[in-house]
Amino acid sequence: MLDHRTDALLDKINLHCQTGGYKVFLIQDLLSAMPSAFGIDERALLDCLDVLKNHQYISVKYQDDIEICLMPLIKGKVESENRLDQEIEKMKCQKQYFLASFLGGLAGGVITSVIFAIIMLIGGR
Repeated sequence: MLDHRTDALLDKINLHCQTGGYKVFLIQDLLSAMPSAFGIDERALLDCLDVLKNHQYISVKYQDDIEICLMPLIKGKVESENRLDQEIEKMKCQKQYFLASFLGGLAGGVITSVIFAIIMLIGGR
């Protein structure tokens, strides 16, 4: 399982390498493509690239201090797709829970109103 930073980096790589094959990235371009909320610097970016390479999510052909030539492997593409599918499934479940909660609350309100109306009719007040 990857952390949020390596997930985001893998997504960026997959987005730019949709045609397949190796692609040359400038380290600064990858760094600027990362969300600023992660507070990632060049050292952390290189660590994330090493994690992706060691877990066989990407293949690195060439790397220096300025640029890196890499391509996502099948495992990396599948990981991104599976994560996207899991997020979609999670959103569907949340919608179902909201709908069930709303309908349950509505049914409870209607039943309470009916019971109150029956009591008022029987009591004659």
